Amino acid sequence: MDIAFSFKLDSRAESLAGGTIEDLLRSRLQAAGIELHKTKVGKSTEYQFLKSYASIQDVKLNAGSPDIVDTQVDTENKWLYTRYDVMAQPKLSAYSDKILDGLGTLSVPKPLARLLLRSLALDFQLTLPYNLYGSNNAADQDGNTLTWHITMADSEPMRLVVYVPDIRNIGLAGGVVIVMLAAGVLLFIRRRKSRKPKA
Repeated sequence: MDIAFSFKLDSRAESLAGGTIEDLLRSRLQAAGIELHKTKVGKSTEYQFLKSYASIQDVKLNAGSPDIVDTQVDTENKWLYTRYDVMAQPKLSAYSDKILDGLGTLSVPKPLARLLLRSLALDFQLTLPYNLYGSNNAADQDGNTLTWHITMADSEPMRLVVYVPDIRNIGLAGGVVIVMLAAGVLLFIRRRKSRKPKA
């Protein structure tokens, strides 16, 4: 599972908050072992990071408890699959005060800076290895990739249901079906031979 995150700041927003946002993101991500990439796209600056995980359990173990999102994962084990019901509530608005405090040296009024930060929008992309997701509230679905558009003022949590197949149990069920079919074919052939009149 890949978790990709990217956002762009135009030149005005970059001049107001770019260094503060970059320092804050870089310190938080480095603590989690994730590298932040910064690129210029025309007059805007784009920030990106990507983190790959082997499984949902790997996400739980290695993601720790990041303080930028509240996460709740409910697990329901079935015989052929496991259902994960994920609810994540970004807490981006909690960082607006930290960013505003960092902007104190600029001659920009705090209400204007707060208004600019409220209009800041982010795209969060989640790519799964297969089309395993169920109901979700993603803004875009492109194959195995789901995208949520998040703003600093967002109060709606991201919701996602993922179904992970249990390969061992699916193999057992398939094996039982094959054995039953083979037994049925053998029984059919024996009955047919016993019905033939002997010459």
